[in-house]
Amino acid sequence: MKKIKKVLFIIISLILIPLIFSTLIILTKAEADIPSNFNQDLDLDEIYIYRIAAFNTSKHLEWADLDWAAPTKGYVNVTPGGLLKINFTGFYNKDPNDFFNLFESPIPYMDIEFVMNRSGILITNTTLYNISNGEAAQDLLIGYNKFKSGFLIPTNNFNNLIEQANAQDEPPYMNATVLIQETSRTLSFEFQQKAFFQQKTFCTYDKLTGLLIYTNTTVGNYFLEMTLTNLPDYTSDSNLIPSFQLSLIITALFTTSIIYIFVVKRKIKAN
Repeated sequence: MKKIKKVLFIIISLILIPLIFSTLIILTKAEADIPSNFNQDLDLDEIYIYRIAAFNTSKHLEWADLDWAAPTKGYVNVTPGGLLKINFTGFYNKDPNDFFNLFESPIPYMDIEFVMNRSGILITNTTLYNISNGEAAQDLLIGYNKFKSGFLIPTNNFNNLIEQANAQDEPPYMNATVLIQETSRTLSFEFQQKAFFQQKTFCTYDKLTGLLIYTNTTVGNYFLEMTLTNLPDYTSDSNLIPSFQLSLIITALFTTSIIYIFVVKRKIKAN
């Protein structure tokens, strides 16, 4: 009987220890890498691909540093049918020069690859590394005034985001018409500046992931329209992977218990 118990203990250990260990790794990763106000299931290893519908290809975009006194980071360009590839590198403190940005640290950082479409052939124009969400919002005009929403927004308080967006109507220089559209799955912000540069920016975000899924923005001779092509298929349940791991643990325990009962019964009958 002792030998049977020893064998069963070894079987249980071999099944449960890897499952528990992998679950703890997943939970620890989520807590360490992603702040609590962002979606905890966001895959930081995923490359999010935006299809370009329109871009001012007559002149390349000169990418300005957050420090206006610093040299620019060069020129970037995409073409209609081209792509923007976004790979989040983590969440870090804002650059000290990113003070004209209402979103607080830590904020998302990312690599941005600009891919042109040349007669059906996709060619990388350039890649910018570890760019903050605030800097991306500033240079690509994804947001308005201090509402630099960029490629990813927090998902913990949409009412607060709506209040912050409405507050961007700041006379006399940044006065604008602000329109908010909200559905069960999306949150859209539209800014129409009334004077000066007459910026017009429309951004739609997925409320579950916080990802930008569409933008159409213009000011002066600059314009950009693009759509996310690979929105993750999350459900409303959080911690999907840990829940899956938990179900495996329960199944393993149930199966092992059945085996144990079966073996014990046979042992009793044999005696």
